[in-house]
Amino acid sequence: MSMLYPRLLPGESNRLFTELHSHAPGNHSTMVATFSARSVFAATGGKRISRDELDDLRHAVVAAAQDCGFPDPHSSVQRNAFDRRTARILHEQSMMVPGEASQRQVWAFLALVLLPDVCVWRWPANAKGQYSADHFKGSDLTRHALARLWTRAHVLQDAHAEDPYELLDVLGEADLDQIMARRGSIAATPALVRAIVRTHRDEERSGNDGSATSRTVLRESLMRLLRLTAFLDVDSVPESELNHLVRLLRIEARGALG
Repeated sequence: MSMLYPRLLPGESNRLFTELHSHAPGNHSTMVATFSARSVFAATGGKRISRDELDDLRHAVVAAAQDCGFPDPHSSVQRNAFDRRTARILHEQSMMVPGEASQRQVWAFLALVLLPDVCVWRWPANAKGQYSADHFKGSDLTRHALARLWTRAHVLQDAHAEDPYELLDVLGEADLDQIMARRGSIAATPALVRAIVRTHRDEERSGNDGSATSRTVLRESLMRLLRLTAFLDVDSVPESELNHLVRLLRIEARGALG
């Protein structure tokens, strides 16, 4: 059964986002809660998550953050490690279906009520002391501190692999964003995203990228794939054939790059 999550009302999202700025870094744990009177659940579609279950989810994410340096300042390596572990946790433990995960106010509740201290640690304020609304309020789920991680795990999950989430560990933040940002073409087809990441992993393991760097080959092949998806319905192509197509495009990319 799918799980329903609290949806923070927009006015409360704005209030709590403003409140973030009134706390010094490291003092946001006072905002943590498993309940908000200014939240609602969807009327139907699953089982309402309990406060105990929310607390369990919080503890799992906090433990991942602590292993990556929380609450101390973090390095890029620690950020990547946290993102990968938390993506698994959110997708495995939340029992959230895509329809629920598409609700911005669900993610506003998780970032501003359940995990504000962790999200502030992961996405600290800028030099002017301002936090990004996209990372907390869910105005753009592709940039939200937690929603973007759930989406990555959902898209990259390979049910046939020994470790269903092994593809999360293949690409770094910048390279994965090159794929996921193209949500109207490439990222709209999870099987295609998996084929891209899987092929990249396999070629790196075998050392077949030649003189060009693997990042350069990846980005060149993505440009070729974008041109191809303009007239190819990739949703109708079996995943095994998508794997073959991506391999061919990488060969062409390496040839073009010399």
